Amino acid sequence: MKKFTAILCLISALTFFAALPQTLFAAEDDVDLSKYSKLSDAEYQAAYKSEPASGRVINIGYDGGLCQAAIPIAQNKGFFTAEGLETKLTRSESARDAIAGGKIDTSAGMIAAWLKPITNGVDIVFTVGLHTGCASAIVLSDSGIESFDDVKGGTIAINGGIGGVYHNIAFRFVAHDGFKAADFKWKDFPADQSLLVLQRGEAKIAVLSDQLAEKWVQEGQVRRIRSLTFDKDFVNESCCVMGISGKFLNENPVTSEKITRAIYKASLWLNESEANRREAAAILLDGGHISGTPEYALDLLNMYRFGLDNATTEKSLYDSVDEYKALGVLDEKVNPDELKTRIWKPLDLDRVIEKK
Repeated sequence: MKKFTAILCLISALTFFAALPQTLFAAEDDVDLSKYSKLSDAEYQAAYKSEPASGRVINIGYDGGLCQAAIPIAQNKGFFTAEGLETKLTRSESARDAIAGGKIDTSAGMIAAWLKPITNGVDIVFTVGLHTGCASAIVLSDSGIESFDDVKGGTIAINGGIGGVYHNIAFRFVAHDGFKAADFKWKDFPADQSLLVLQRGEAKIAVLSDQLAEKWVQEGQVRRIRSLTFDKDFVNESCCVMGISGKFLNENPVTSEKITRAIYKASLWLNESEANRREAAAILLDGGHISGTPEYALDLLNMYRFGLDNATTEKSLYDSVDEYKALGVLDEKVNPDELKTRIWKPLDLDRVIEKK
């Protein structure tokens, strides 16, 4: 009878685990992306050809933001082709959701947007950092507000939803200045209404993308009081990273390395010179990837530092995990050390530089 009961328990356990979503396990596999780049050229190509994705078009998400500039540049400047990849850019307003839903294989996105969903089961891992900067806290130029201390208890405007990317970034801003999220009121508005919200007095501070805020700064209507792009405590952080479906990476590690290397080389190219960034602005505008003027696009590209080393990206990821755990953005049950290991599968940048 005891033996029969044990067998029943084993069957029940196997049935339970089989019923769990596979995405919960995919990112747990210990895939060392860098080891494949140490193979001989023949071994490397043989490994690539054996992967299921090597015979199909790779779908790469792009949302129209300059934060993701390296993606269309990799497509237009031939970096994907040089890796032997056939790629297609897919317009996606939410790269994270598109990866989770299997609509795209990879894209770039902000650390602040992706960490919490990953802890909720979204299967994404990061392979390289792309650039610094890209978000600020702004106030009206004539407001007299110099810091968060001046509006304690007041309303801060964010966009992307409560608990979304700019809410999370704002949490880090106030925490770095010695405050708690509860010291302020938070209200979500459409990003393009941020200036109007400040002018109407519905909020004292707005936290949003530099791609929108910089226009108002240049017009003299607002000024920054906090910035991922310029402030000393954030200026060397990786804002955006390459995110790949964990399932895709586990099944296609060489293809994943090729994708990552192509986009990282595009990021290095962007960082090389203002002439390259000027060319990039023209490519992005001519291809309909962004709107606006070449001058404004160049201004924004000049604000970011592209082509980050792995140590910078790793520190940025790990600091974000620790801070978001302390701030309550990540669930208290999340193990920070386990999360850090699971989400970070870095590209071997030495090989990129050697083969550049």
